Amino acid sequence: MRKTVTFALAAAAAAITVTAGVTAASAAPEGSHAASGTEYIQVMSASVAPGPASVIARGAFTAAGKARLGDARTATITFPGGTIVLSHRPVTGSSRFYPGACLSLISQSGSYRIVRGTGRYAGISGHGTYQLSLEIVAARANGRCSSAKPPLGQQELLRLSGPVRR
Repeated sequence: MRKTVTFALAAAAAAITVTAGVTAASAAPEGSHAASGTEYIQVMSASVAPGPASVIARGAFTAAGKARLGDARTATITFPGGTIVLSHRPVTGSSRFYPGACLSLISQSGSYRIVRGTGRYAGISGHGTYQLSLEIVAARANGRCSSAKPPLGQQELLRLSGPVRR
């Protein structure tokens, strides 16, 4: 179970970080003048299968897209017209495991920085903070929680906020 929780936490943190940067960039219309302000980004996933998470950004920009995790420290958000790549750094975190329910509750907060943008988002910059909440229900094997099997369910909510400039 520890392996699943560690991977899920790293993945969720990466998704959050990436989502914040990409969302802000993709919301700016093509050919628009420089825009700046505070961006609020929310990343949600309820899938235990690998794949992109849903992202919505609002504030200085409004956009919807998908977030994909890179390694444990980067993430990429794709919006119509381009992508945003973020790096992140966890600051605090906690996890609780309830063996009777095979339930893990994980929270993490940290900071992120927009590394680069492509297409419509080339030249975007920004940074901020994130909050991650992750809940995982582990599978059972022989009456015990198992980290060798995929989780039965997972819900992830990542919220980012910070100033952006394009």
